Amino acid sequence: MARLGFGTLASTYLGIDIGMTRIKAVELGRQNGGLAVRAAGLCPTPPGTVRDGRIADPAAVGRAIAGMLGGMRVRTRRAVVSVNGQVAIVREIRMPKVSPEEVKAAARFELERFLPYPVAEVTYDTFTIGEVTEGGGPRLEVLVAAARTDVLTQHVAAVEAARLEPIVLDVEPFALLRAMGTPGAGGAQETAIYVDIGAVSTEIVIADGTIPRLIRNVAFGGNVLTRLISEHLRVDFDAAEAIKQQLGDERQATEGGVELQPLREVVIGSIGDLATEIRRSLDYYQTRYRVSGPSRVLVTGGTALLPGLPQYLGADLGIQVEVGDPFRGVAAAAGVPGTDLVRTAAPSLAVAVGLARRGVDES
Repeated sequence: MARLGFGTLASTYLGIDIGMTRIKAVELGRQNGGLAVRAAGLCPTPPGTVRDGRIADPAAVGRAIAGMLGGMRVRTRRAVVSVNGQVAIVREIRMPKVSPEEVKAAARFELERFLPYPVAEVTYDTFTIGEVTEGGGPRLEVLVAAARTDVLTQHVAAVEAARLEPIVLDVEPFALLRAMGTPGAGGAQETAIYVDIGAVSTEIVIADGTIPRLIRNVAFGGNVLTRLISEHLRVDFDAAEAIKQQLGDERQATEGGVELQPLREVVIGSIGDLATEIRRSLDYYQTRYRVSGPSRVLVTGGTALLPGLPQYLGADLGIQVEVGDPFRGVAAAAGVPGTDLVRTAAPSLAVAVGLARRGVDES
């Protein structure tokens, strides 16, 4: 999304995913011709420091990141950092066939048509994904990603406060696809839907192989389920969140005297809104591209671990739904800090894995 420059490249890279409720980090490097995870960690985001995808208090977020990394024993200070889909705008545009040097300049004029603020206030990047024949001539298919420069500056400030060197700022949907949309996750030509459920919003990406065709950020997140638990049990939000965190462990029958299985069924029955948004995305994709539907849905994020979620969504959508594993095909280095997270919370780390992969892939 926004390149901040490459210097001498390190052997490993950190992916830092800064969410409203949790910060996630993964360190990846090369090993025997493949990828290996060197460390993984997560920590609570200081309350009130991240709002609607914007970092309101970079110093506090930086301290939280530094504290988390201290326990991970990371080898590098080079970081690739996410920008939330709530504040980044991604569009596919078509333009006359021009030289690679002219694509970005031409995209600026297209940006002015759909940005809600002056183009001078944003940082943007472009990526040419294909070429089509339209109106009797060739046209380029170009992805444009843009975010307000002041939002990016706050992200950089937070990472630098943690004494890290921000190499690239990337938008979450691209990181998600990089982690989950590789040949090892189903084939380079597979069309699939990727759904990453965050605390307050969900990223929906429909991709042909590794090419994103539709990207949406919808207002459904894990906090919706927390509020449902809070109202159902008549407990406060923090208590409900603690209970929700235990729903993913099917071995656990109770939490604080609460029977968890009936609660799981109540929560699963409440995600119809998410299924509706996925269907809308799929309908738009099929109408625009006039193609058959995707072969499967891959769900990531902490809520993906909710028992019954794949079955519920699969029955509603009529498509195979799986919980995504961003560490599929990734080896674990000996003595990896965060081994338990890699095993039990992998879907939560999908964006962080995709960010770290960008650093490694481009080194």
